[in-house]
Amino acid sequence: MEIKFTKVDYQDFHNLTFSIPETGICGITGKGKTTLLKLISGTLKIEGTITFDEEILSNKTKLSITKKIGFIDYLFQNKYNKTTIEEYMNYMISYYKLNMKDPAKKIIDSLKIANLKQEYLKRNINTLSTSEKKLFQIALCLITNPKVILLDEPFINLDTKNQKKLFRLLTQLNEKYKITIVIASHDSEMLYRYTNHLIILKNYKILKEGNTKSLYENAKYLLKEKIEVPDIVLFTYKAKNNKKIKIDYHRDIRDLIKDIYKHV
Repeated sequence: MEIKFTKVDYQDFHNLTFSIPETGICGITGKGKTTLLKLISGTLKIEGTITFDEEILSNKTKLSITKKIGFIDYLFQNKYNKTTIEEYMNYMISYYKLNMKDPAKKIIDSLKIANLKQEYLKRNINTLSTSEKKLFQIALCLITNPKVILLDEPFINLDTKNQKKLFRLLTQLNEKYKITIVIASHDSEMLYRYTNHLIILKNYKILKEGNTKSLYENAKYLLKEKIEVPDIVLFTYKAKNNKKIKIDYHRDIRDLIKDIYKHV
């Protein structure tokens, strides 16, 4: 689902105009990123125009549009005080009044896509690890067949192995199931490595928007604007400019090491 903002105003945000492509994974970073994520969710009252696949967000369309959007907070909160995963997911089907022929199958399918086995249905939610709770949150979103999934700081408290697993899943959701993925994060390293499109905010304004790799590799500009630059980019920038080493920018540290051995 393509998302477009046209001259949107909300509190400290003014004249927001940008678009989020349907393909690839979009990242948001900088001051105001969580608020912008909530604006994209369509739940806040704004001035201006937001369109979802050419459908304009309005009082008339708000319910149908927001049902297509899943929002994943950085920490899972058991808002409905349910004990097991099965209880929670069944309650969500009832809460959203979802009309489906086989709710049990839908629950199992959602868990499977999120890389959780059927045995998790009986698991006490309080016994889930941080990474399992993140996958559970994604499974919850999948129950409603979302067109968009928004994630706020999804990498917090995940080790490198589980970060990679999460991104493989998000890539699958985007490429196989055509779900637009938007991530708000302060982690420039992860955004540089895994996102395709990037929105950089500074003081509640869009500083830059576009291809992630191109934006982060303009290190001189970002440093001037006091925007966090990924370490791997900063290293390459200094090597190229201070040491005059002819190496390229790489997202993977292994590729950077190979390039260094080749030219040094």
